[in-house]
Amino acid sequence: MKRKYAPIALFVYNRPDTLKKTLSSLVKNKLIKNADIYIFSDGPKKKEDSQKIKKVREIINNIKKLRIKKKFYFKKNRGLKKNILGGVSYVLKKNSKIIVIEDDLLLSPYFYQYMNNALDFIEKKKNIWHVSAWNYPLKVSRSSKNSTFLWNNMNCWGWGTHKKYWRKIILNSDFFIKKFSKKNINRFDMNGYLNNWNQIKKNNKNIISSWAIFWNASIFLKKGLCLNPVVSFSKNIGFSEDSTNTRESIPQTSHLNQSKNIIFPEVEKINPFYVTKIKAHLNLNKKIKKYSILKKRIYEIFK
Repeated sequence: MKRKYAPIALFVYNRPDTLKKTLSSLVKNKLIKNADIYIFSDGPKKKEDSQKIKKVREIINNIKKLRIKKKFYFKKNRGLKKNILGGVSYVLKKNSKIIVIEDDLLLSPYFYQYMNNALDFIEKKKNIWHVSAWNYPLKVSRSSKNSTFLWNNMNCWGWGTHKKYWRKIILNSDFFIKKFSKKNINRFDMNGYLNNWNQIKKNNKNIISSWAIFWNASIFLKKGLCLNPVVSFSKNIGFSEDSTNTRESIPQTSHLNQSKNIIFPEVEKINPFYVTKIKAHLNLNKKIKKYSILKKRIYEIFK
């Protein structure tokens, strides 16, 4: 039986420079000739964006060596949340699985191969909802660099899922506020290492409008699991004022995963070893950030 590869949904806005790099890395991917690609180009939020969006669409119209299935050029601005929710749902109407990328990712040549293998792996499992391509830059042994692990927080810098799970997403912040106990909130925030619950509250108060936190909370509430590589197959290169949600740079891996053969977990349970490593990384990052802020304040006082 011929293997069915997952289609890719690519979401773009007003960043022609990062889009070029994303497409350049995607073209170099192994097996990419098997990918049907759907492109969702959002319309301008303000007049100044129009010219950049025009450049983005010129790049899209001149794509070669990729199989573009369909392009959506929206005249009005939908916003990232509506664009992604609508786009993912559209692709999953005719497909059982999906891989999602945005216009600010640098991808390993083995990204598409890994994602397809991972989606095939979770399809046979009971409760693994989500596949991530990205991970925190953890210090690990050489022997574990081609490994993966399970936990209950999702990353969305290159991700995938199956239709049967996407159907279960809950987009109502009131629902989560009523449903989450204090114990659940603490677990959802990894005992203060993450800031997940605050995003639910901000969405509830219309301070922000995001999609990813609802997918994350839906997975968490249903006790679903997320599959992560130990070493990232993707890297975010879009930290800037033009970013919707990622303006402040965070530490990432310096070398993307080049593994052809990935080892998947034997047991369908959260891996405490890697969760502890993530907590240690986040804790160190917080200390570095506090030190940088303090250093800047001292400099401002005495300059």
